[in-house]
Amino acid sequence: MRENHKQENPLKLRLIKISLGLLIVSFLVLVRELGWHDIGVWPAAISLTILLANTVTIVYLATHSPTPQNRQPESASLSGTELSTDQTAGAGTEIDATSIHYLLHFAETDSALNKRINRALCMLPELMPDKIFVLFSVTEGHLEYAGGARLNSRNKSETIEAADNLIDELTSRINNCVDSHTLRHSDKFLKPLSFSRNENIEDGLLLPVAHNDKLFAIMAVIATASNKFDKSEIDLLRHFCCSMAILLNNQRISGEFSDAYQVAAENQLTHKLFAEQLPTAAVSIPGWDIAQLAGYSSEHSGDFHDYISLPGNRMLIIVGKTSGKGLKAALYLTRLRTMLSCLCETCSSPAELLNNLSVRLTGEKSLDLFASLIVLQVRANDRNLTLAVAGHAMPLINRPRSGYVEIAQLAGGVPLGLFNQGVEPYQNQVIQLLPGDGILIYTDGAIDFSGSQGSRFGSEDLKVLLDKMPEQYADDLLANLADQLIPDKFREKPLEDYTFIYASTE
Repeated sequence: MRENHKQENPLKLRLIKISLGLLIVSFLVLVRELGWHDIGVWPAAISLTILLANTVTIVYLATHSPTPQNRQPESASLSGTELSTDQTAGAGTEIDATSIHYLLHFAETDSALNKRINRALCMLPELMPDKIFVLFSVTEGHLEYAGGARLNSRNKSETIEAADNLIDELTSRINNCVDSHTLRHSDKFLKPLSFSRNENIEDGLLLPVAHNDKLFAIMAVIATASNKFDKSEIDLLRHFCCSMAILLNNQRISGEFSDAYQVAAENQLTHKLFAEQLPTAAVSIPGWDIAQLAGYSSEHSGDFHDYISLPGNRMLIIVGKTSGKGLKAALYLTRLRTMLSCLCETCSSPAELLNNLSVRLTGEKSLDLFASLIVLQVRANDRNLTLAVAGHAMPLINRPRSGYVEIAQLAGGVPLGLFNQGVEPYQNQVIQLLPGDGILIYTDGAIDFSGSQGSRFGSEDLKVLLDKMPEQYADDLLANLADQLIPDKFREKPLEDYTFIYASTE
């Protein structure tokens, strides 16, 4: 009909144009005769006849509807459209099945994965109203209910709760049909297995959800109206199980890859941040012999230290440890060092620095970490030093020329960021050193290595060990300490971060 209509329209348009042209010519002839009387009566009469005829023709062509013969093909075309619609409706099952598989393949491996799988399961009863579908995940040879769906009394698809009696019944049935060895080896379970809820009727079907010899789950399907499963239904169910197996396998691979990749990336960033922020050598100041010895575990358990030069020939030696590890500790240290840099020049003493720092750290509710800290201030060519402690291990005062070592008796305070404001403020302590005296600052990791060999080192043990050492340069003293405290196998890759800093007067 459309082809005939395309051919009819140009012909009608051509006739209208011809009739319109004749109408205009006839009209001009009549006007000429009426105005000037130089055409003649007969030509004028013929023109009038042509004018009237073409007027009728134009009106007829413009308003005439298609003939009944032309309407019949249109009716036939409409019937063809209805047939196409019926065919589309008949293909509805295939479209719905495709949408199920898309739902599985496009499911992201995140917390919403189980919800998406349940949505896909809920679409199955709409395709097979007389069936109940239950999925059991397989973990180390054991079954665990993962989801299920069936039609309710209103013919709406609904999920099956884990507490439903049907779940316990099906779990028992599956265990009777499939042993634990088969659950661990998918190559033993390749084809659908029939089972019976009643003795005389095989109304159940078990299908493996497996990929690459890995059994991820088992699909149990129960027929409620008949005990027969059509070949098309079994094909669809097997396709569904294959799609789900691919999804679960991709989730496993993605999870393993993401975890390994994330750990490697975080470790790399952690080492980069610590390497950029931690000094690799001690900073010198006139009148002092200062050395450091530090080692870091693969996770970076939070040790840090720094040297900050100040006006007036002063220098701050800072040693601390965060409560976190890895990247979390590195990011915390970044913020802590930024605060220290901003506050140190306006603070006249270590205690003032710690008090101002505490106010800012406890005011940040989002922080869930804290840090122990010791701040030591020395001046060029001055044997007196000032220090303040925030929950850190007490330093040792080494007086080799006097023949003894003492543990500094200081107000220990609490770690920064551990408590809200209101605790006692941090206090300064001034220690007077004689020529050759030194102070040893260390972190807990420095005395924890002996614990791996069956004993527990403490500050008293470290004091005794240091007391046996003669007067020597700072570098040599730390090297001797490391030989006795840190086993060789832990020198390069310690289990815990360790930090020693020794500062002695010249």
